[in-house]
Order: sequence, then C-alpha cells, then structure tokens
Amino acid sequence: MYHIIINPNAGRGRTLGHLPHLTRLFAENRLMYTTHITTGIFDAREKAREICENHPNSAGIIGIGGDGTFQEIAAGVRQAHNERREQESAAAHSLEAVNSVGGDSGVRPASRIPLGIFPAGSGNDFITTLEYEKSGGKKSARSKYGKNAEHNARAFFDTLMRGETRTIDVITANGTAFLNIGNIGLDARIVQTAGALKKRFGSRAYYAAVYQSVVHHKNLLLVIEADGKKFCGEYTLVAVCNGQYYGGGMRVAPTARLDDGKITLCLAEGISRPKIMALFPLLAMAKHERLKFVKFIECENVKISLPNSAESLCLDGNLYPNIGDEIEFKILPRALEVFV
Repeated sequence: MYHIIINPNAGRGRTLGHLPHLTRLFAENRLMYTTHITTGIFDAREKAREICENHPNSAGIIGIGGDGTFQEIAAGVRQAHNERREQESAAAHSLEAVNSVGGDSGVRPASRIPLGIFPAGSGNDFITTLEYEKSGGKKSARSKYGKNAEHNARAFFDTLMRGETRTIDVITANGTAFLNIGNIGLDARIVQTAGALKKRFGSRAYYAAVYQSVVHHKNLLLVIEADGKKFCGEYTLVAVCNGQYYGGGMRVAPTARLDDGKITLCLAEGISRPKIMALFPLLAMAKHERLKFVKFIECENVKISLPNSAESLCLDGNLYPNIGDEIEFKILPRALEVFV
C-alpha cells in the first residue's frame, strides 16, 4: 500500500491537478494506494507520523507538494521513528531484553519507509539537488519535471516503479527534521515575504521578495558554534545546508551532498544593503564562494545563539516563528530512504 500525502495549497494551488494522472497510473498497474489531503499547516507532518505508526510496512509515502510539504513529511517520519525507539527502549528495559528495530517483529522501522518526492511546488529545490547528484547537471534535474501535469505524473511514476532508493542524511533543528536548508536572518525574512508573493510571481517570488526585504534589513549579532569552534559577530545570512539549492534555484552550497554525513554551513558576515543587493545575483550564479565575507564550514553540529528570540527560523520554506534564543542543528547520517 502506498500513502499519498498531497498539499492542495502548494504550487499556487495547482497540486490537485496532478493527482488524477498519478492515480490513473496506479489503477492501470493495479497498485493499492490511499490519499491524504492536508488541511492546514503541519498537517502533512501529523499524517506522515500516523502512517508510520499505523502502517509501518507501507510500500512508501508519496508527497505531492513543494519543499515545505516534504519537510513536514520528513519531520513526521522522524518523529514516529523516535517515538518507536522510546517505546522499544522502555519495553526492553522492563522485560530486560533488547529487540532490534525491524527484526523479529517483521515491522520496518519508520525511517525506512521510502519517501517519494513528487515536486509540485513553486521552487522545488530539494528535488533539484536530488536529481543533480544523480545526473550531474542542474539542467537535466530541472527538465525531468515541467509544467505538464500528465508528464510529471508519468516521470514520477517511472521513478517509483524502478524501485531504486537512496539513503540520505537529514538535519534536525531543535529536534525538528528537515531535508534541504535551514536559515535565519535575512533569508528567513525573505521567505516570509515571498509567501505573500507566490501566487503572483511563482518560482520568481523569492527574487521579488529580496528587494522588499533588503530595504528593512538589519544584520544579526550571533554567537555560532560549529563542532565546538565559536564565531561571534554580525551576520547577514546563515544557511545550514544538507542540499545545494534554495530560493527557486540559487545554489547556495555547491559542495553540499545529501549523503556525506556533514552539515555545510554558509555564513555571510554583516554587510551593507548595497552589498546585499550585489550578493544575490552572485548567489544565483553560484559565484558567491569567492567573496571575502562569505565562508563555508563543514561540520556535524551547529549551535546558534540569538539575542532576539522573536526571529523566525526557516526550514525548507516553512517558517517557525519565535524560535527562542538558541537553535541546535544536528546531522543524522543515512536517516531516510527516498525513491530515485
């Protein structure tokens, strides 16, 4: 049984148009499936958690939506995995016996239910990295999925039927899992602004939001600790990366890989508004690496202390407001299987 989680609000409200094409292919091939349509923010997370809890031997969880939808699903899968670990630990302690996850019980661990990525959002940055690492080029990664719903359904279905999976890392931010990139500061504010512009500008909403956000930007005074090494100062941009792309195709972390067991931390030190306006075109061309005020750090753990707890955290396009005065990011190596 496949479980399809679809976000009807992603992709400027066009995601439901993909569903009939996909379910027709399922019916033609006599594959069992059930559909879960989300009704609000973080509903995909709860549905994914419930699927893992109630149907642990599912053939796969299929997400239809944007990067935010996939982040919610990954968070739900990891939550179910952690809950099951806690239950088994408690049971093992009380019985003085240890049973391996997915062992004699015949039940697959929650984190090993494969995730199918059907990109139908505005930016689709996670699938760009996933396909880029497979095919070796952004152009081929972007060409697999286009604007034709029937073509996209066939492309995804063919991927599903090959049955090939890849085990990738995920990152957690204060315990919440995400797949692609987490950020705070200017980037998070831009995402917040872009949300209001998506219906008008689509995949270019991020670029439109840049200009609006820069006008009101103030650098953040942060204390950042990466694998025990501390940095203190003003920062314009902080991106905690598992994938390479964000903002509808900007390659912020060209060296990041989804299975290297590392966080790629991108830091842009505090700069003026004119320099910010120059930064984003370079980001779009992946030429920001040469800038003196941009640095990259490969690490496994990142702690960020903020003076203003009212700042928002952005995880794969989802905003988490009022995050508190400290965020801890951890890499979870080989934590999730995805169809490729």
